[in-house]
Amino acid sequence: MHIDEGKKFDRRNIARNIKDGIIAQKDYEIFLSKLPDSSDKSFNPEESADISEEAKSRNESEASLKKKRVKKKLRAKVK
Repeated sequence: MHIDEGKKFDRRNIARNIKDGIIAQKDYEIFLSKLPDSSDKSFNPEESADISEEAKSRNESEASLKKKRVKKKLRAKVK
């Protein structure tokens, strides 16, 4: 049976390849240990919440500034 070397450790095939004896569990563990660390690319909901709170407070402050400008313009027109 022909096994594509690029797909031997594919996560969709790994369980079958280990069960069929195409690769050993130890080979798979070595493969995993050689993978680069990409934890900086992972999603962290706590960081997302912090950013959204900052954005929300920034939007609120911008909205209050706009309201103040509108009130000043209205006062100037009334005088």
